[in-house]
Amino acid sequence: MKFVLNILKTFLINFCFIGIIFANVSCPSISPASAEDSPSHQVEAIISSVICSFRDSNSETNGASSNTLNLTKKKIIPFIDLEYATELALGKYWNQLESRDKIFFERDLKSSLIKDYIGTLAVINNWENINASVSNNFTQSGNIANVNVLFFIGNENLNQSATITLKLIRKDRWRIFDLVYLSISILDIERVSYDSKIKRNGLENLLQIMLERS
Repeated sequence: MKFVLNILKTFLINFCFIGIIFANVSCPSISPASAEDSPSHQVEAIISSVICSFRDSNSETNGASSNTLNLTKKKIIPFIDLEYATELALGKYWNQLESRDKIFFERDLKSSLIKDYIGTLAVINNWENINASVSNNFTQSGNIANVNVLFFIGNENLNQSATITLKLIRKDRWRIFDLVYLSISILDIERVSYDSKIKRNGLENLLQIMLERS
């Protein structure tokens, strides 16, 4: 998780000093609740909402970490399918868990996501230069879809850009469950991390550690 986020953070920080403003993302944005119910439109609404919210926040508070925490909880976490992401991250261990224990792991993953997002987003101070372009050519199989998003600084025709793939699942609505950048999947990293912890501590001991920490 941290490895992927650090790649994205390095990309953003390295190019945030370019003083080009090109408003590809129009603010105020359309909320996901009002956007069309398709993977690409939902992703566009989510990302635009995040960028616009951080633009407003940074202009008012200069990027205070407490405000970053609030925005992360309101604008990012609700659009992540934590249950499905946790199930995939735990792999073969998921079916060995009781319902209560599954919730503990969901909370653990949520806590990890919030911590990593805050550490990444709080250092960005010129959101007005950050833009995104969502591809309409998404792929879909049943209730699973992949949507490509081009992030760029200033003008999308410049070379300061990076493309990520967001993976979504639809239950009551489309939600994100994984992010892939340069073939690196956040869930793959979480899966390796949990597998290592469980093999080192044992599943029951790891649950006890998580319970004591909560």
